[in-house]
Amino acid sequence: MKIEDYLNSLPENILSGEDVQMPDNSFREIFNLVDLKKDDVFYHLGCGEGRGLSIALEEYNVKKATGIDNNQNKINIAKNHLMKKNLEVELVCEDIESTEFEDATIILFWFADEKIINSMMKKFERLKSGTRIVTIWGPLPGCLPDKVRF
Repeated sequence: MKIEDYLNSLPENILSGEDVQMPDNSFREIFNLVDLKKDDVFYHLGCGEGRGLSIALEEYNVKKATGIDNNQNKINIAKNHLMKKNLEVELVCEDIESTEFEDATIILFWFADEKIINSMMKKFERLKSGTRIVTIWGPLPGCLPDKVRF
């Protein structure tokens, strides 16, 4: 089966990331793959309940972690989760297409919607050299990944 056929078979809420929470160990695998470090400025676009932010701060000691999600309920859950752990994090409830993240060194971006990806490509092109963008479903259009793990 081609990846496009597989993606087309998934429900919209899965593709949008709306109702998906990655297991903690998947975050760790991603962070190890990109060599997340204490000097990194990490942005999680579509942060959901904030577990990835928590792991980035607690286990990888990133300099700054910011979560963006357009679902206020998920932002509230993330705030409560992170406040209980006394973690300093910025949480923003807005559409990722409106978000500014020029200071990022690592961005976790796992959207599969072609319109969103194409819109975000314009923003990604303005990022400073060396910024790493982590995707889950496949490489960004016109980009060859530095690392791949299946």
